[in-house]
Amino acid sequence: MTDKILTEKDGAIGRLIFNNPDKLNAISLEMWEGMGKGVELFEADPEVRVIVVSGAGGKSFVAGADVSKYEEERMGENAQEHYAQTGEKALSALYNSTKVTVAAIDGWCIGGGISVAVSCDLRFCSDKSKFGQPAMRYGIGYRYKSLRRLADIIGVPASKDMLLGGLQFDAAEAYAKGLVGRVLPEAEFAAFIDKTTASIAGGAPLTAKQVKFTLATILQDPADRDLARCEELFQVCYASADYKEGIRAFAEKRRPTFTGV
Repeated sequence: MTDKILTEKDGAIGRLIFNNPDKLNAISLEMWEGMGKGVELFEADPEVRVIVVSGAGGKSFVAGADVSKYEEERMGENAQEHYAQTGEKALSALYNSTKVTVAAIDGWCIGGGISVAVSCDLRFCSDKSKFGQPAMRYGIGYRYKSLRRLADIIGVPASKDMLLGGLQFDAAEAYAKGLVGRVLPEAEFAAFIDKTTASIAGGAPLTAKQVKFTLATILQDPADRDLARCEELFQVCYASADYKEGIRAFAEKRRPTFTGV
């Protein structure tokens, strides 16, 4: 693991932190590699139920790619393809994680930061946050998966505004377009993230797995949909000890304790 990506664990909550604050957490090749390894680490840990992705320094989530490393890491066909494949591997690991993933966006969310954010299940931001995709400025492209994840959330017209028009969205615009689910005042943001992720971590993991898989299936092309697996996961929920625990806890007016079985 690189020191530019930090991983922390607090019970059922895993935290993955972009740690390049001097460059507003701009992502380099080693950071994509570290992100992928961090997600794999949490994915393999049965205790972890939520992965929270954030940026260090209080100014930025991720301010795009580290342009200062472009010639070193992205010039030439082989170098660019290696960079692209490494980034997509990390993003796919996040997007396909069985854990609930949360992007905690406090400040700039630009370029690759958008790609990371839309690979998460939930996105929340502080009111100082700004969003953009300056692809046209650098002559870069995005593969199908990356653009589809964005368009699935905000639609093609808003995606064109961002990518072709070069428009930046402030926090209110990002909320209006569905890019984030909640905007919080800066002073309340950290407490909201802690409270929300703790609540998710206390929820039923089998339900989270079933809901995530089924919603992801809805977004797939019809020929790729595994509806039998959707039904299987639905049935698993109702056959589980957690289902019985949830009903008993409700009747007894107490918090349920879910074990994932």
